[in-house]
Amino acid sequence: SSVAAQQDRFPCLVYDLRTPALPGTLTRKMARVDEARLELEHEFLDNAKSFQWEKVREMLRATPDLINVQPCGRWTALHQAAFSGDAGVCQELMKLGASTQAVNHARRTPAEVAKGAAKEALEAAATEAKDGGDDVGKAAAEPAPPPMKKAKKATVYTMNINKAVDKEYEACSLKEIVSAPTSALEGVAYRGQEILRKFHVKTIGQLGRWKFYKMAKAIAGLSELEEQGARPEGAVLNIDAALDKKHETRELQDIAKLPPSALQGLAGWADEELAKLKIKTIADLGNWKFARWSEWIADLADFEE
Repeated sequence: SSVAAQQDRFPCLVYDLRTPALPGTLTRKMARVDEARLELEHEFLDNAKSFQWEKVREMLRATPDLINVQPCGRWTALHQAAFSGDAGVCQELMKLGASTQAVNHARRTPAEVAKGAAKEALEAAATEAKDGGDDVGKAAAEPAPPPMKKAKKATVYTMNINKAVDKEYEACSLKEIVSAPTSALEGVAYRGQEILRKFHVKTIGQLGRWKFYKMAKAIAGLSELEEQGARPEGAVLNIDAALDKKHETRELQDIAKLPPSALQGLAGWADEELAKLKIKTIADLGNWKFARWSEWIADLADFEE
């Protein structure tokens, strides 16, 4: 079943709280659950963003409460359906509880981003709700909050990383972006995301700290500081733990030109997959702009308050 399939893919979503846990074990389990849930939510919204509605339906059958998720303030599935102009999908999502009042970072509702027939469908749903019809997709009314004290003037920031991330993520915090899928990087897209998944790299933070990228970056950088044929007698410098044995005695400049599979731990199939990302050498991997952007984002996220 689709439920069983998602449990197989995200096994840490299911665990037994009745089992006695060692100190710290439960905390680690909860952290893994949070990470798995976040990954699931992003995957759901990525499917909606690419208008893969059958996958959206399958995920909702398995996990109905995905219907209104907005990790990092992303567009809801209803926003995406509205934007696509698909009135049928909009009506289907609203019947499943999609909120017509959800807003994105720009404070726009699904109706405000809707196109064509979808716009008409959402307007009709709003009219029906206003006239006392079904409250499909409408969030339950909540009592007005008590008046608040006048807030202090907010700090106005001007920095942004808009050229590095997809528009949907431009208003997110660095910490949120670190946890976002690699497809959040401007230019990676779904195809690049699927290739990186084969290396167990799913998020921007994981890409920025990917050990093979970091090894390749160091090799590429230090190769530019190497003097050919000038190794001192008796020198012990080596990077044996980073390379396949047959390459251990080569100069850094030669190593940088080798295929990525020359790195210890990368199998031969990695070369073909990485070539699809225009990465054909260790130097290419070490200088790959998307990995560099991810590293910078992950590094600065540690200093975000």
